[in-house]
Amino acid sequence: MAGGRGRKAIDLEMQGTKGNRQRIWEAIRAKHEGFTAYEVSRRARTDDTAVRSYLQSLIKGGFVEVVAGGRFKEQTLRLIKDVGAEAPAVTRQGKISTAGKGTEAMWRTLRILGEMDADELAEHASISSPTTSWTARTYLKWLKRAGYVIEVKASKPGQKARYILAPGKYTGPRPPMIQRIGQVFDPNLGNVVFRQSAALEVEL
Repeated sequence: MAGGRGRKAIDLEMQGTKGNRQRIWEAIRAKHEGFTAYEVSRRARTDDTAVRSYLQSLIKGGFVEVVAGGRFKEQTLRLIKDVGAEAPAVTRQGKISTAGKGTEAMWRTLRILGEMDADELAEHASISSPTTSWTARTYLKWLKRAGYVIEVKASKPGQKARYILAPGKYTGPRPPMIQRIGQVFDPNLGNVVFRQSAALEVEL
């Protein structure tokens, strides 16, 4: 993958089934009354840059506060807003991020409602998070390639393709992610479950 200052692809951030932020959050909760960035980094087995970035976002978002110390390395912090086991999804400005909410809603809808077409999936998912039919159609195509859904009715004039979640393919609550490099990553398993061949690259 190309280098750069942006975040790594999620599969490169994962250790087991947990990403950097989840491990950092768990380390914070384990010593919620007082911790340093160094302690979090060691406990979470995550590099200092990732820890610093997430901690600063949590401070801006009001989840963590500085108790003592000047320079960031020397500061003692504490958790003041514990929202549970799942790491808060926050932007660099500390605001709650909506990224991925539409995908979560579609994945949940597929598990609960069964057979549907892309328009129906988008409509039901949009109750939780605005989702377009194009997004739903794209997601279904990738899930089909990765073996997560079965096309039970092919599209034809006057009829949209219909899909259903494949038996045994609900791997957990976190939705399989479509990555820009042409692969599907399942955060429940911590694995890349599908890689696109060159022949498929222009289909979407």
